Amino acid sequence: MPGQAPANMTSRSVHQSIPLTNLSIGYHPTGMIAEKVFSVFKVKKENDNYYKWDKGQAFRVDRTDGYGTLRADRSRPKRRNYGATEAGYVAEEFALETGISDREYSNADSALQLELSKTRRVQDEILLDQEIRVAATCLNIANNAGSITLSGTSQWNNAGFVSQTSGQHSAIYGEFEAGKDTIRKNTGGLFPNTVVIPYSVAAIMKNDPGLEDLVKYTHPDLMEQGLLPRTLWGMRVLIPTVVYTTSVEGEPYVGNDVWGKNVWMGYINPEPGLDILTYGLILRAREWQVKSYRVEEEDSTIFRPSILQAEALIAADCGYLIQSAIA
Repeated sequence: MPGQAPANMTSRSVHQSIPLTNLSIGYHPTGMIAEKVFSVFKVKKENDNYYKWDKGQAFRVDRTDGYGTLRADRSRPKRRNYGATEAGYVAEEFALETGISDREYSNADSALQLELSKTRRVQDEILLDQEIRVAATCLNIANNAGSITLSGTSQWNNAGFVSQTSGQHSAIYGEFEAGKDTIRKNTGGLFPNTVVIPYSVAAIMKNDPGLEDLVKYTHPDLMEQGLLPRTLWGMRVLIPTVVYTTSVEGEPYVGNDVWGKNVWMGYINPEPGLDILTYGLILRAREWQVKSYRVEEEDSTIFRPSILQAEALIAADCGYLIQSAIA
């Protein structure tokens, strides 16, 4: 019987494939903006109160002709007193755990970096939850000074949407101005300084005929996500891109935008402190910490990232919502 032909070496047989030590592929939530909308304010205790000065007293006048504070010679001026109410917060701990068994430690390839990679993933989920909570606050009609809900041909991507009026004014710009004016009237003169425009909405706005000059005359390096100017009508533009899925394991992944198809604008004080006005705050009682401990009956080491905070709506007067900007 003829013998078998020798197995000759080739360029692919001179090396056995093993995982690379300097490359691995990972997915992480990106494009989150929660801490740009709700400024982080450090607090010492897990629960406390803070004062809110009365709004009506701040803007009330006795006369509409501007002479309510006139004082006649030798007379006493009118005396005012001002009141404040208390509001409170209760911080909650947000935490998750992940574990690595001794057998995983001894067998894992170095590129996996099990401690770092697993801990990062549970932190990602905690941050994603934070983003969802902050977005839910902003996108609640009851938490804003005013709102408008678009539908049908008023939505910016509807085939029947009229982008410009007969006077060549932008219909989208008009919606923004209505929101700005609502906040101005409810805050005593403050204008919103931040606007949240989710990526899918920003992509529609970029191609809107009524707004084309915004893109045409803006240098590409000054565009947010390559879609809109970083400052729009006096407001810093935030374009969140973060997504989440509620699919259970084994089901197809379906990405959903955390901020939906809405536009939110508001006044955010960059330096929250005494006697200030701002839309919302993250009242953080404890920064990130990662604890580790052994579970001997499982022969595993457990890692627990956590953070302690409360997200508080401070002044709904500082917010305005355009719901369902696009279909």
